[in-house]
Amino acid sequence: MRILVTGGAGFIGSNLVDRLVEKKEEVFIVDDLSSGDERNINKNSKFFKCDISDKESLKKVFKEVKPEIIFHLAAQIDVRISTEEPERDAKINIIGTINILDLMKEVNSKKIIFSSSGGAIYGEVDKPVGENYEKNPESCYGISKYAGEYYIKFFSKNYGYDYTILRYGNVYGERQSVKGEAGVVAIFINRIIKNLECTLYGYGKMYRDYVYVQDIVEANILSLEKGKNKIYNVGTGKSKSVLEVFESIRKHFPSYSLEPKFEDKRKGEIVKSLLDSSLIRKDYNLDFTDFDEGIEKTVKYFKENLNNG
Repeated sequence: MRILVTGGAGFIGSNLVDRLVEKKEEVFIVDDLSSGDERNINKNSKFFKCDISDKESLKKVFKEVKPEIIFHLAAQIDVRISTEEPERDAKINIIGTINILDLMKEVNSKKIIFSSSGGAIYGEVDKPVGENYEKNPESCYGISKYAGEYYIKFFSKNYGYDYTILRYGNVYGERQSVKGEAGVVAIFINRIIKNLECTLYGYGKMYRDYVYVQDIVEANILSLEKGKNKIYNVGTGKSKSVLEVFESIRKHFPSYSLEPKFEDKRKGEIVKSLLDSSLIRKDYNLDFTDFDEGIEKTVKYFKENLNNG
């Protein structure tokens, strides 16, 4: 199949591209490299440097590629930036998504598989929540992701192509960016390797559902054949505090002795997020990697790839 991956040079997207290439699919990447890394690009894919909010540039890609399937991962993912620059967030996450959906009509694409956010869309929760739980996004990022879901459902209903929407927990793993504010696991590992102090926001008491990147990739791959016009949470159903994450990572660095700095949470951030993923477990027969195992693999990756930091 001819498959287009937006954000295919990024953390999750590049891991997905690798798996698609392994499956002998014909893979094309769109990425503006604002947060993606050219070193992540699989040599057996074709890369287009393109901003999804630039419709004319994106149109040229669609006309050349004529993708049957689109994995849409390109996004502005930083909650802090979405709060400070809501117009920029909406331009990428909403206008960019509309551009893709509009161009799918022109080349008769069959399906879009959309990377959404469970944590940002549901807002504060104190138990694992399912897909039908009340939506209460508390950041501009969450609002833009939820809007993207509605545009996808509208275009699907009116123009006939299929979709699967995957609402992720907090994804961590190989190739996670150490820049910006997203990706606390990678940030902690990078700072510990460099023997720098780590800052724990929310005084270390912010809880998230941490899910390993290869489990996210597997959910995407299975969506090629499953999940027609469905929405799924993709998370473990177990929460870890920021302090617990820090301590889990620190165990792998016995010589690191710096104590963390505790600060208040930032605007737009929620205290607790937890997903009930029983639906995708059932429909996809999907299991999730144990947190400690995933952290061990992630630490090993960063120790071997110090230059990525």
